[in-house]
Amino acid sequence: MRRKILLVSSGLIALAAIAMLVFYFGVGLTVKSNIKHCQEIFPGSPEDALIAYMLDESKHPEDRSHVAIWTLSQLESEKALPHLKKLYKNDPKGKTCADNHDKELCQYEIHKAIESIEKGRLISYKRFKE
Repeated sequence: MRRKILLVSSGLIALAAIAMLVFYFGVGLTVKSNIKHCQEIFPGSPEDALIAYMLDESKHPEDRSHVAIWTLSQLESEKALPHLKKLYKNDPKGKTCADNHDKELCQYEIHKAIESIEKGRLISYKRFKE
């Protein structure tokens, strides 16, 4: 019985470790992909390209939220912080943009980005900066 418990426990630990690695590298690949996409449109440093994309009102608000704002939060971009604060409407739950992401930037995503940059709660993906 102990052997079965040990095998199951070891298996669960190994599975959790694999899941964490997949998540870590998956996020990293998404960060790199988003940076590449933004730099194709706005040449310059990764942060500058992402900030320009985020501020470009001709881009779809949902893309601006989920490509630029999310990626800037993963990079913990101090440079983006003043821009994010200007876009934020003090709506941490995203009630003003609920069911309206085709017209409004996601306030919840902006809130999470500001919070993670200020408090440094996310894993640092600064190594993905080129």
